Amino acid sequence: MLKSKEKQSSFCNDNDDDSFTSANIQGPLKSEDILVCSIGCKIFAVRKKDGSRIWKADAPTGGGMNEVVSVFITDNDKLIVGGGGRTACMNLFTGEKIWLNKMPGCGYDEVGVIATTSRVLPPRAQNEIRTDNDLPPAYEESSSSNQSKPSSVVISCTSGKCMAIDMATGAQIWLFPCPKGGYYIPVAILEPVSGNMSEQKVYVACGKWIYCLQARTGILEWSKPVSNMVQFLGGPVTLATAWSSRLSAESHTAFSQFPVAQAED
Repeated sequence: MLKSKEKQSSFCNDNDDDSFTSANIQGPLKSEDILVCSIGCKIFAVRKKDGSRIWKADAPTGGGMNEVVSVFITDNDKLIVGGGGRTACMNLFTGEKIWLNKMPGCGYDEVGVIATTSRVLPPRAQNEIRTDNDLPPAYEESSSSNQSKPSSVVISCTSGKCMAIDMATGAQIWLFPCPKGGYYIPVAILEPVSGNMSEQKVYVACGKWIYCLQARTGILEWSKPVSNMVQFLGGPVTLATAWSSRLSAESHTAFSQFPVAQAED
């Protein structure tokens, strides 16, 4: 029998040493100063400069000490937390909970989280890009004041489903049960938009399938199996694009990917 989320939370005992060195903050912090770490049902923010603690908090998603909690820092300084079939948003600088979405109908498993950008990043002019073919694509923020700026979208993945959540309110926008994806934990990947933000796509892998969805509407643009295996026992799957790999290499985001089904011919 599955434990309720409230019962899971009871296993989170606070035996952390409060004498742990805290940061002596002088002047305003910037997001690039902060490293976030999740350990069981606890979340810690430390200063990258010296490892001193800025704040600690219980994961708003609840859960037990052995539960995996994913974390993602957005480009507008929010901390997205996923775990135990829930998604939450926290203040990056204080650890205060902003909202909690209980993701009804999505079970109690681990949750992978990622978020769309809050601004348009059009590709640079060709003459500004080096001709080295091994370099990933380059983007720069648009200075146009005419660009539409809808609220960013959080993409939460768990138990064969993907949910889009409004960054500002925490309300569900859409829910996509991955067809033929089973109950594996999907992996999602995003890239910056080069035009209208409503055109942003999210790519999702689950089971033997990859899906391309409109990030803000959940409309399915295409879906394809990547393997013709008859006997498929599942395993971890990951996704990568040149842009996402560039972000990872430059440490611009904090993103946890969870084991899902790996498809190989």
